[in-house]
Amino acid sequence: MIFYFSGVGNSRWVAQQLSQQLGDQLRFIPDEISTPMSYELRDGECLGFVFPCYGWGVPVFVERFIEQMQVSGGVKYLYFVTTCGDDTGMTAEIFCADAERKGWECKAGWAVVMPESYICLPGFDVDNKEKENEKIMSARDRVNRIIDDITDRRCGFDTIPGPMKWAKSHIVRPFFNRFLITPKHFKTTVACTSCGACVRACPYSNISILSAQRPVWGDVCVQCMRCYHTCPQHAIEWGRFTRGKGQYLFPQHLFPKKQ
Repeated sequence: MIFYFSGVGNSRWVAQQLSQQLGDQLRFIPDEISTPMSYELRDGECLGFVFPCYGWGVPVFVERFIEQMQVSGGVKYLYFVTTCGDDTGMTAEIFCADAERKGWECKAGWAVVMPESYICLPGFDVDNKEKENEKIMSARDRVNRIIDDITDRRCGFDTIPGPMKWAKSHIVRPFFNRFLITPKHFKTTVACTSCGACVRACPYSNISILSAQRPVWGDVCVQCMRCYHTCPQHAIEWGRFTRGKGQYLFPQHLFPKKQ
């Protein structure tokens, strides 16, 4: 069983690749929060999580889901795959600690470098098309190797921690979680046509358009930025930091076809 979250589609693509090749059931975390969140693993079934790296760590809402979910049948092989633009800091240690609090042992974890989508700080922008394509091509081989590792139940971590991992995960990450995961800086420019694309795109149904006015963001925001990247008019801004920056969504034609 594989649980995943994805905003722009990078982690969704990885999760779908794993699900199809491993034959494991795939569950989208936002769809699960209104259910009892009780699950039963088949004999010998793996438990996997796929998510984007947030501020050099596990997204808080993924941690909260893990804390609240109940799994019966015995977690024999637990793993995670995180997608990132470059490095992941101490994501592996953070996930293992989350698992340990559940009484589980995380056996393995991997990082997959994917096209950049975070654009809410100075110096952060999407990749150019050439770099985007290069990352996707490399990710294909990377995911295939990860599938082989999971099939063989290999243990260990290959998560691209990068330099200054402690500072990134224990100093920058708390700042990121406290001050940068917020809907209050979202707004639209005069280019907004109230088409509703952002409403339909939000995985947590956090955006609404009332009486044909412009979009309004509620309090349930996980800063996935799918609304920004989906807007056909490029009319969504997050404060002043996103002005003049690009948009990115994982190419639709590369998603695995349903069998």
